[in-house]
Amino acid sequence: MRLAVIDLVGTVVSDGGLALDAVRRGLVSVGVPVAGPRVPALERQARAAMDRPVPRIFADLLDGDQRRARLAAEVYEAWICAEAAAGRVRAAPGAAAALVALREADVAVALVGNLSADACDRLVTAAGLPVDVLLGPDDVAGRGLPDPDLVLAAARGADVDPADVVVAADTTSAMVAAARAGAGLALGVLGGAHPGPTLRAAGAHDVLTAVGELPARLGLPQPRIPAQDSSAPLGGRGAVIP
Repeated sequence: MRLAVIDLVGTVVSDGGLALDAVRRGLVSVGVPVAGPRVPALERQARAAMDRPVPRIFADLLDGDQRRARLAAEVYEAWICAEAAAGRVRAAPGAAAALVALREADVAVALVGNLSADACDRLVTAAGLPVDVLLGPDDVAGRGLPDPDLVLAAARGADVDPADVVVAADTTSAMVAAARAGAGLALGVLGGAHPGPTLRAAGAHDVLTAVGELPARLGLPQPRIPAQDSSAPLGGRGAVIP
């Protein structure tokens, strides 16, 4: 494999309830209560849609009301960015070391997310993650996961054939995108949006307990642990490569 396309939130950035909190704030901003008997069902619906582009999440939750969905999505992303700025965004344990190991083995790293370009950049910067390519739906005419466009754009950017791409993610939409793009390997990662059986049913060839296992799964040397690699909040631009 010459390129690893890895999902952002839930895979290399710990979710820790961040995304669901942002959904709640987005819903409140457009007048939807997040307390009362309807909340458990609403949260189940939100979790089921969490691997889609943010405006699509809210369109699903708001019965197709696109105007309110856009407003809620703006609040969602503003909250994510504020959390990153406040130092409350965490790299997943072992994530930074795994990305370093991939790049040292000449495997390029592309991180993809279903957020705006600004939100993706802020998350990666706050978590101090090393990356060669960073992509979101804004870069592919709004076509986020499960469309194949993000995977294909990453492959083009790295001048790599899709068959030489491994996709690693915690979501079913990324597994579907990998298959649609013709990626050589699709690996589910536990600890995020979806459990192992669900990831396998969506097309995962294998399931990893954590993204830190990715280098070993590809037969690469075990990652060395950078001093900054921990589950604690990290700050600064880190080793992000434009």
